[in-house]
Amino acid sequence: MNQEKIGKFIGEVRKEKGLKQAELAEMLGVTSKTVSRWETGKYMPDLSLFTDISNILGVTINELLQGERLIKKKNSDSIEIEIKLEIEENQYKELFNFFKDGSSKHTNKKQHDIYFSPENPKFFGGDIDDECIRIRIQKDKYILCYKKIYMGNDEEDIHIVEYETEVSNLDATINILKGVRINKICDLIKERDSFIYKDLFEISLDNVKDLGYFVEIEIYDKNIPINEANQLLLNLVKELNLDITRRNLKGYSYLMYDKLNKKSGFATCTE
Repeated sequence: MNQEKIGKFIGEVRKEKGLKQAELAEMLGVTSKTVSRWETGKYMPDLSLFTDISNILGVTINELLQGERLIKKKNSDSIEIEIKLEIEENQYKELFNFFKDGSSKHTNKKQHDIYFSPENPKFFGGDIDDECIRIRIQKDKYILCYKKIYMGNDEEDIHIVEYETEVSNLDATINILKGVRINKICDLIKERDSFIYKDLFEISLDNVKDLGYFVEIEIYDKNIPINEANQLLLNLVKELNLDITRRNLKGYSYLMYDKLNKKSGFATCTE
């Protein structure tokens, strides 16, 4: 725990609430000098007071421990809130029929993705396992994408930040990446059926070559805060009787890398 960060956060939220240090101190049964020492980072509040502090200030205990607001982090166009689970073929077929009958929109796409990694630090086979660079090959265009997963402090704060842009020349883009020592690692091919469910979720059923079957559930409404969005995802996983312990956090690229290289080093892998 960051003592100074927690103290500063207490001071900021106290002021938002219109409370004086003496008023907060009285509510907690401590002196105003004690509150002042918390807010300047000289002392940490006793853990026995954390519940009372969080209730008075209107924050969660988790937010208090982190020294920042978590539940009010907003979703945005660059953030993905999703859960990806490995499933069996029979589950894949059952889910396909369920969502085909109960969804407002259905699309089918064959996707070819090329993944890349810097030479140092490595995204694959190295110390970093939460980032990726990808080019997605589509019928009439190429999409260059960077992704990074943020684990947060619990399951309700997990999210992915994604930036993407269209590029017109595949070979030139690959050569540019190679020029700055970002090299091709592997190809990944999948067939994806996507559904919009309850106008709230985007459901993607993936048949990934050499990896198997997966379901990806993503929040479709970008106005829902991150923590609330994750709770909705967890509720839907439970509703669909899916096994959350089969969640895949690293993504297909890391599964493919591990499969083809068996974690034996940093070797380029293609189809």
